[in-house]
Amino acid sequence: MKLNKMVNKQTIILTLLAGLLLLSSLYYLFIYNSVKDTIINTSGVYASFESEDELFNSAELIVSGSTNQSFEERKKMITTFSVTNAIQDFYTITDFQVEHVIKGNLTPKTTIQVGEPISYFQGLTGKSKITRENYTELKKSSNYLLFLKKNSGGLYFIMNAEFGKYNTDHTDADDEKYAPKQTFREQMIQDKTYAPLKPDR
Repeated sequence: MKLNKMVNKQTIILTLLAGLLLLSSLYYLFIYNSVKDTIINTSGVYASFESEDELFNSAELIVSGSTNQSFEERKKMITTFSVTNAIQDFYTITDFQVEHVIKGNLTPKTTIQVGEPISYFQGLTGKSKITRENYTELKKSSNYLLFLKKNSGGLYFIMNAEFGKYNTDHTDADDEKYAPKQTFREQMIQDKTYAPLKPDR
């Protein structure tokens, strides 16, 4: 009788543990590891440029090309303060295949790593995109003109969030609907420097 009670107790405990393990796995796969539609937009401190010429002169490297990585495939970086656990910095590292070099000492047809001011923030109910100044990520296989500057760690970062990237083949609707930078785009269309990219297509 005592043996039966011990076996029953062990069976109940094992069943409960198995249930908890199953629930934990389901939570991790379908909730914690899920990507939500929520976008957290934060403000950033950027230099102000009055024209495309000023942006051109400030950039260390200006290139055009594309990435063959989806956003999910790219390396996400996020750091937090140790005491408060508040977000300190975030960005994504994207492999970018360079087709044309407009400014800077770089060989065309090479791949560089580019920092984008966007990442994932992990919460209890899933992952949300976190970005600065309404920046949207480079889309896979779309062509872009990028204005870049190195940070202290030697990584080329897109300058001034949305003002540092321009879709040149009309395949990124998010880029073209960002109204504040359309004046810069018009100036580029008139500038022969960018003629090989055919930005007015």
